[in-house]
Amino acid sequence: MAEERIKPGDILKDFLLFDQENKEWKPSSFKGKRILLSFHPLAWTSVCADQMKCLERDMAVFENLGTVPVGISVDSVPCKAAWAKELKLEKLKILSDFWPHGAVAKELGLFREKEGFSERANVLVDEEGVVVFSKVYPLSKLPDLQEIVHFLKELHHAGVDGNVPAKQCMVDLKGNSLCVDDSRNTGIQSTSDHHLGGGD
Repeated sequence: MAEERIKPGDILKDFLLFDQENKEWKPSSFKGKRILLSFHPLAWTSVCADQMKCLERDMAVFENLGTVPVGISVDSVPCKAAWAKELKLEKLKILSDFWPHGAVAKELGLFREKEGFSERANVLVDEEGVVVFSKVYPLSKLPDLQEIVHFLKELHHAGVDGNVPAKQCMVDLKGNSLCVDDSRNTGIQSTSDHHLGGGD
């Protein structure tokens, strides 16, 4: 039976995977940073390639916003290594959720049992390990990184201004989002439906 899908407000459990260079990667190694887990079904497919190239392209933007993006799929480390070379990835780490097969994706409720690979999804975790944004995309759709950058900028301004509540958001397949004021510091919780990109 599949795990319940991870959602805003959940705590990300620590895990250990290996990147394309066969180096250990753990969320707990990035305390004080936000982490973007960008799940993709399989290496060597066009949309997945574009998804990883977009992350590589925007690495400086993520770094400026205190965020560490990583790609994750069920492919093996050697496969990841060859693919990273093909894509000319210089900074982006792409993690192998190969064995136990899809274990991290399963833990987060993002594994497709019938196909044997993960959903295409983005999960954003804050500095305290709390999920603040999650979105699952149709397999054929390239995720829009700009909505995540926009969301990160909102988080950044909330932290700088101090009196602006941060948001926790989950987006459904139709693009509708449910955003909740992060009440950990304010003690106030409210919900509102809107599109992260602004407007319909």
